[in-house]
Amino acid sequence: MRLWQYRAARTTGADYWKLRAEFFGERAVVNLNHTQEGMARLTEMQKREILPHVTPLLRGDERIILDYGCGPGRFVPTLTEYSRSLVLGVDPVLSLLKKAPRTGKTAYVQGAGVIPLAAGSVDAIWVCLVLGGIPDSDIKGTTVELERVLRPGGTLMLIENTADAPGSAHWSFRDVRGYAALFEQVQLRCVHEYFDVGEQISVMVGHKAEPRGAVL
Repeated sequence: MRLWQYRAARTTGADYWKLRAEFFGERAVVNLNHTQEGMARLTEMQKREILPHVTPLLRGDERIILDYGCGPGRFVPTLTEYSRSLVLGVDPVLSLLKKAPRTGKTAYVQGAGVIPLAAGSVDAIWVCLVLGGIPDSDIKGTTVELERVLRPGGTLMLIENTADAPGSAHWSFRDVRGYAALFEQVQLRCVHEYFDVGEQISVMVGHKAEPRGAVL
């Protein structure tokens, strides 16, 4: 893997994740300690650990669920079960989006940074092990965009690696309090924790605040 290490050391931002996908395919979106053969097993484990703690917050009338940083769409089929009409996946890596499942209830957009959606147009947002890959210099702009497209009262489901570990050029470790501080309009709380290859993963949820004076 000398070529991978050489090129990775000279690549940053979204270009790094495109390069990672070039070398590792779908495995690029997970801890590389996992093998390609173990990907399906890993996804099933994550669904068992995460879904019971987040899906009860969905009302069943969501029109659009945004899967931000969807990669190859590992969780899209499951999310479609909780959406009345559409699950929209957004990711900067086109090669991964091409692998994502297509049905009448899915759509995909390539992009990073600004989310190409109107303000308040999304009923729920799923972000699974994505924000750790965004550096401190860009993370606030990302969370502002997520809050912008989420409708008032909408649900944010955030799953991130919160291990007490040193970061790297391509991954930032933040604790639950750090993630909560990044969202000004969503009061995040941790509802579950599990471990993956010895690292703590936190499941956080919250609803975007309703405008003052709104009638519920």
